[in-house]
Amino acid sequence: MAAKKKLKKKAVSRNKTSRRKSKQPVIFNELKKILVGIAVLVAVCLTVAMIADLFFHPGRVEKNKPVKEPLIHSRIRPVQEDISETKSKKKVTGLKEKSGNSIKYEVFEDIDHTIIKKPVPPVKDHKPKIAIIIDDIGYNKKIALELCDLNSNITFSILPFSPFGKYISEKLHAKGLQLMLHIPMEPVKYPDVDPGPGAILSSMPPDALLAQLKRNIQNVPYIAGANNHMGSRLTTHSDQMNQVFTILKKDNLFFIDSRTSSKSQCKASARLLKIKFAQRDVFLDNFQNIVYIKGQFKKLVDLAEKHGFAIGIGHPYKATLEALSIELPKIKNKVKIVRAGTLTAIPG
Repeated sequence: MAAKKKLKKKAVSRNKTSRRKSKQPVIFNELKKILVGIAVLVAVCLTVAMIADLFFHPGRVEKNKPVKEPLIHSRIRPVQEDISETKSKKKVTGLKEKSGNSIKYEVFEDIDHTIIKKPVPPVKDHKPKIAIIIDDIGYNKKIALELCDLNSNITFSILPFSPFGKYISEKLHAKGLQLMLHIPMEPVKYPDVDPGPGAILSSMPPDALLAQLKRNIQNVPYIAGANNHMGSRLTTHSDQMNQVFTILKKDNLFFIDSRTSSKSQCKASARLLKIKFAQRDVFLDNFQNIVYIKGQFKKLVDLAEKHGFAIGIGHPYKATLEALSIELPKIKNKVKIVRAGTLTAIPG
């Protein structure tokens, strides 16, 4: 009996063990099915989400598609009006300054090339005088400082709100040089040709014009006078020039007409408002060619010898720097270089 009971217990034990072993693969298979089902469900959800994103967010930028940056007006380099004798048909645009590349600063639309008649100087034993103004200062620190080292009486005209205008003003003032404000004024081809930040426009009401001019003056420290940047349209409007000269007189600033238009009303306004005034005689660097600039400089010296004084305007070009460094030592015994302000007077 005892033997039978032992055999029975062993049989029951074997049956339980076999049942447990048979259940294990079934549970494992079920778990596999559940995991596969979950993976499929996740994949389907992701696919649906991507399709929905394409339909409901069509304006999203593609990953590899370049994004166009908005044009920021204050970063546009101001461009001058065409100072070449022959008018260029190329469209005028702002230029980025790159190391080693020449930069065209100004393009004049209706330049006045007539020779200004001046009375013959009564005393001939004094040296003739020339003033050299370098316009468009504020975009190249290096060349501005190199130009100032040529002669301490070279005058620099600084554009308001230019990247390095204040820095250069501080440096040049510390060296004792005379500074001017280069006032951006509306050209004939505005808005295709942009005079840059701080522009004075003929469409401005008087309050807006005066407020903008005051901001320009405040932006450039240590100025003794001003001249026009572009302005082939604005300088022909006597009402606006009267408004401009009202502020200049209040701040005791002289004005030199760059003569970007043959119809300029600047002299008449200066006479009316009784502010110190002068006009440009020669543009030195209409073309960025050393031989040409040397020829223009000789023309400036000849005019000074004939009339007693003359005013030349150049720009911070490398060619201008090289030409002046060659020519200035040659004229020491012929003419005297003076600051631009010394050649201004209230028009009679």
